[in-house]
Amino acid sequence: MEVKEIEFSKLRHAYITVKTFLETESWDKVKSLDTKIEKDLGLAGDDNAEMLEKFVKKFELENKNFDYIKHFLSEGELFNMSSSLSTLLTLSIWIPLKTIELITFNSVKIEKPNFNNYPERDDLTFKEMITWYIEKDYVSTDNVKYKIKAEI
Repeated sequence: MEVKEIEFSKLRHAYITVKTFLETESWDKVKSLDTKIEKDLGLAGDDNAEMLEKFVKKFELENKNFDYIKHFLSEGELFNMSSSLSTLLTLSIWIPLKTIELITFNSVKIEKPNFNNYPERDDLTFKEMITWYIEKDYVSTDNVKYKIKAEI
């Protein structure tokens, strides 16, 4: 891991700029550096693709090192026929089980099937987007760490 020195003011500026951008695009609050773009901010499919395109263009960043498929599901993966059919079948099991829980005033807890049958992805985080903004090209936060430069 590469450790880079950075001025506090530059790091603070990057934090505020990226946070403001994400909150404007998602209409949700960024709560921590670990805030996930898809899971926490709800930007999935075309929404996150458009957001990333705006991010790269607005801040004049490179994206040659960014692998979209590693971080996000495509719109086709999210809303294809098999996932729709799977959701309908899951719903036909989930509704009766939830009804039993409600009738018993939640004294009976039943494990219900999960609607999300998508492959797990390494969701992009707010911290990674700050690093991308500072480096001007996508760099995983596993590869770089920032240390505040001592002021004289």
